[in-house]
Amino acid sequence: MTIEQQTGGGKPGGKRRVARVPSDRIQLLIVDQHPVLRAGVRTLLETEERVEVVAEAETVAEAVDACRENPPDVVLLDVDESSTTTVDDMRRLRREMPGGALVVLARHEDDDEVYRAVIGGAAGHVGDTANPAELADTIMEAADGNEPIRRTLAEHPNVARRVLETFAEMAGRHPSQPARVSEREIRILDLASQGMTNYQIGLSLGVSEHTVKSSISQLLARLGLRHRTEAVVFALKNGWIGPRPGAGLNGASSSSFSKPD
Repeated sequence: MTIEQQTGGGKPGGKRRVARVPSDRIQLLIVDQHPVLRAGVRTLLETEERVEVVAEAETVAEAVDACRENPPDVVLLDVDESSTTTVDDMRRLRREMPGGALVVLARHEDDDEVYRAVIGGAAGHVGDTANPAELADTIMEAADGNEPIRRTLAEHPNVARRVLETFAEMAGRHPSQPARVSEREIRILDLASQGMTNYQIGLSLGVSEHTVKSSISQLLARLGLRHRTEAVVFALKNGWIGPRPGAGLNGASSSSFSKPD
């Protein structure tokens, strides 16, 4: 894995130029229109050994350029009341980092903000009341291919219903293509519908977490979908997997599984 390490120079307040060096740490790109706030987020994450801020951008356009130069593992997108970031902007970022994840840092956790984050393809949504450990945990979960935003949805049931309706409508625009989906992929979707993380799915199937993450990414690309939850709704609609009584968007509890530290 390579990262882009920040260096001096470049336009003040905008995207910072970087040099490539090898690393196994999570590559993070911070997008925020306020330089002081970007610096604050960087400071909060400096103590996390697995996370390294490798680039900063002031606008989505600059972030897109940075992703094209060297796609990060995670983009942390700050959205506040003065932000002009749209759902299309989030989707544009996601297209430039097919193997990465988007985490939204929002100043407000109202239903509309959470809904926009989910529809935009965000894997995580963190409010400004979160502590540094919660922010870092969300970033690491997203980098591992999981969707911590499901916990946020559990706290916003009205948003969960809106998301289900939207994804069902979006899935209905795609023709059923069962011949293009393998038995393993259907099994992965079935376990994902139960609320399992990629690690838990891998443990159940006897494969690595990386294999599960790769399979989901390939399936999303093949079906023209953006989000694992969207893929689950698509699978339910096409009868590839069956609904479970009492299971909502967040899936059933899977507390019997735990990932070692």
